[in-house]
Amino acid sequence: MDTFGRRLRRLRERAGLSQSQLARLVPISQSSLSRYESDRQTVTPDLAARLDDLLHAGGTLRARLPRPDAAGDAVDTGVLDAAVLAAFEHTSDLAGLVADHTARFRRLDDVVGGRALYPSVRRCFDAASHACRNDTTALPGLSELGQVAGWVASDAGRTADATRLYLTAAEAGETAGRLDLVASALSSLAYQLANSSALTDRAEAVLLASAVADRADGAGRALLLERLAWAHARIGDTTAALRVLDEVDEVFDEVRDPAPSWAYWLDRDEITVMRGRCMVELHRPSVAIELLSEPLSRYDPTRARERGLYTTYLAQALVAAGDVTEARRLLAEVPRTESARLEARLDALA
Repeated sequence: MDTFGRRLRRLRERAGLSQSQLARLVPISQSSLSRYESDRQTVTPDLAARLDDLLHAGGTLRARLPRPDAAGDAVDTGVLDAAVLAAFEHTSDLAGLVADHTARFRRLDDVVGGRALYPSVRRCFDAASHACRNDTTALPGLSELGQVAGWVASDAGRTADATRLYLTAAEAGETAGRLDLVASALSSLAYQLANSSALTDRAEAVLLASAVADRADGAGRALLLERLAWAHARIGDTTAALRVLDEVDEVFDEVRDPAPSWAYWLDRDEITVMRGRCMVELHRPSVAIELLSEPLSRYDPTRARERGLYTTYLAQALVAAGDVTEARRLLAEVPRTESARLEARLDALA
């Protein structure tokens, strides 16, 4: 079978290019190109089109990409997993079971990349959704599970799936009368849009994040504002980004109650990291280096994806400040995870 990887390798060799030469032309890392050629990593349509152009392949590479969401998993074909469904349908405490699964997947997401985690969280969400048709008391939990599933889908590189999951989570929250859950789901979608390479998506992210930024209190509001600040930074609006970041600090300093479950991970270090990332986007590398270095020095090493992601922003700031050697050293130490989000950042910096 003439797979994408095999054809890519044959076209590259026919062009007389080494892996490192083609990787520099794209540009991506040589290790990523190696994974593409061995069919160990799926190429995005935009990257396939770029390779088509560089190798004069006439669109044949993009034509060999698998159809979106055609991974062959039951979760992707709409077929409910019978065993998972039975567990939800035969419990006497559906709300409690959904909450337990949500908490479990949150813990797993801290240490497992999206590609590895997505099939199981999606099976669970689909089964829970089916069971919740007859038990509305579980809808708040379903909304939170949908947000976790959306986050994992996005980390797996399945942005279309993530969008649907976020919108479903928002709908469940609205039906349950929980505006904070609606806001959390839609701000997660805004964060995904802000990370897009398309300027129209980033502009939409600002509008969406702005619309929900005041629909929670305490730590929850600080998180919603963080995502709004990030959206402003991604479109280059320095004034708005700095204003909202200052508001995040003010809100978080006044927090006295525990964070809502959907904002459980937010702490002062995460807020500092977000400010640092915004400074990278706003071309203030020296400020970014100062902000990112200290939190990263004590960041939990078991959370490899987040640590790796944040390290890429520190490396980007170092490059902008002229310290390419240190940036390369940091990137060389970033472990590979099953995270499309992290791989995209590493490729961008290659």
